[in-house]
Amino acid sequence: MNTRVRLAGAALAATLLAGGAVSAATAQAAPASSESATAADAAVPGKVYVGNYPSKRACVADGRDYAGRYECVPWGDGTYDLYIWV
Repeated sequence: MNTRVRLAGAALAATLLAGGAVSAATAQAAPASSESATAADAAVPGKVYVGNYPSKRACVADGRDYAGRYECVPWGDGTYDLYIWV
């Protein structure tokens, strides 16, 4: 998990250094498939979905590995989604 967060950070840094911030700001996101998209899948500016965890303890443990702000969002089935703020 820690490796995935580091790779995402490295990719973001490389994009910003390469001047991709301008093109990323003007690019439009592809529409989500109506068959598989849910309200929870909607992108929130500044948040990146990392994964789903079986417990809050597991979610928080991986969230702490990230150097910035994170959020564990509970689901009705007792699992938690981890989001990091970029």
